Amino acid sequence: MARSPELERRVLDALWQGGDWSVRDVLEAVDTSLAYTTFATVLDRLHAKGEVDRVKVDGAWRYSASRSREEALAAEVGRVLERASGAPETLLVAFLDRVEEVEPEALDRLERLIRARRGPS
Repeated sequence: MARSPELERRVLDALWQGGDWSVRDVLEAVDTSLAYTTFATVLDRLHAKGEVDRVKVDGAWRYSASRSREEALAAEVGRVLERASGAPETLLVAFLDRVEEVEPEALDRLERLIRARRGPS
């Protein structure tokens, strides 16, 4: 069985596609070898964490992501920065190294964003 954080991420990946999802929809999109109750539990946990919204339709819950993938990832990065309060520069350099490795042109976009944030010199 998939570890809980991994399964939660896979469920969120499905929900980030948009729309309202039933438990069965999520099960079919993520992993039909797992039990329906597993997905009901994961969705309930994600709702308790504020990661998903839910509404009851005809007696059954329908789920959707409470924020975009980008918003969720930005929040994760923020939490990592908070934990690295004593050494943010080291963490930021490691982040830039990884960005450059994965998508070198992203550094140019990041530099433009930083200049725009700082405003005219």
